[in-house]
Amino acid sequence: MTSRNMMRVLTILIVSVFVVSPTLLIASFQEGYDLYRRGKYYESEAALLREKELTPNNLDVYAVLGWCYLNTGRYKNAIDISNEGLELNASDTRFLTTLGRSYFELKRYNDALGYLEQSIALNPENSFNYYYVGRLYLEQGKYILAETALSASIKLKSDRYVFYLFRGEVYERMSDYGAAEEDYKQALALKPNDPRLKEALIRVVSKQTEETSLVQ
Repeated sequence: MTSRNMMRVLTILIVSVFVVSPTLLIASFQEGYDLYRRGKYYESEAALLREKELTPNNLDVYAVLGWCYLNTGRYKNAIDISNEGLELNASDTRFLTTLGRSYFELKRYNDALGYLEQSIALNPENSFNYYYVGRLYLEQGKYILAETALSASIKLKSDRYVFYLFRGEVYERMSDYGAAEEDYKQALALKPNDPRLKEALIRVVSKQTEETSLVQ
């Protein structure tokens, strides 16, 4: 073998070590995403961080990493990775929503509202943005705004028990116990035997009974 041919073989070998086929890259991301879907957030994080090194422009990697951090209570990490994602695509609502959720959990409500409103402006069909806005206003005691936001989330997606649960809590705090009862019942229909929902339903029914007895 001539020196030129030997150099050519060595070059091919080196390239084959460092170049990963697109199929393998997809499989690697899919592994991390599947682990996330199964609730194995730390294992998913490890796989996705490896993938991030290989494909630093893959927005999906940043998005799912943010969700892993959210689900493990690492809100600062979720903020950092989402900001990295926004540097690649400033209009990706997944990062805006994750930022809003993270700041909500950190009780930085003004920051949270700003990012959630940006996400809503870009994608008004995402019901969870309205849900978190409703949760935010509920925490602030702004019940009319909370009810409006949560009603919007229910209008867009009516099969999420948590939407009814928190709107029911809003109605309960507003002393509209009949409306609260209806929402708690709807939430129970979607998630039967949930003890929290059963307790809430019993509580508002009891309050209505007390009100009736006071009137009589």
